[in-house]
Amino acid sequence: MYITMSQKDIIVPSVKVKDRSIFSLEELYKLLYRWFELRRYIFQEQEYRDEDMGGGKKHLEIKWYAERKIDDYFKFVIEVNFLILDLEKVEIEREGLKVATNRGEIEMRVKAYILKDYDNKWENSAIMRFLREFYDKRLIRLRIEGYEGELYEETYKLLDEVKVFLNLHRF
Repeated sequence: MYITMSQKDIIVPSVKVKDRSIFSLEELYKLLYRWFELRRYIFQEQEYRDEDMGGGKKHLEIKWYAERKIDDYFKFVIEVNFLILDLEKVEIEREGLKVATNRGEIEMRVKAYILKDYDNKWENSAIMRFLREFYDKRLIRLRIEGYEGELYEETYKLLDEVKVFLNLHRF
């Protein structure tokens, strides 16, 4: 039996940002949510695990899935996985005011890929799969390469925003 499945072209296999510092988890959430929203990604949190470690500390595991439809054949997908260790609430003083924030170790892994034929329109038969291969490799190869470059750049812009956020929020 043949299982139909869209083709996944991995553009960024897995890139990691890791930092141990004081940062606002709430503000990081907002930043990333807005980033995906501005780029018209449909965003969903697939998993949120919260483990109390005692002493006011938590471990969090969070998985996000974001996709953007390019056309009837292509979708961009970015998956973000967070591992946050020893997260605790802290109060700091900034410009003479006390501010509630967080301290902990954050590891963020990002993976990006293009889904081709995500509705499986070209998967109905062996001849259709052959035609899809021909279509991809001969007719729209340059368009695919352009999309690959676009998703690669977007992914690294996301990572750069996170790095800037974490560096700006050092106290």
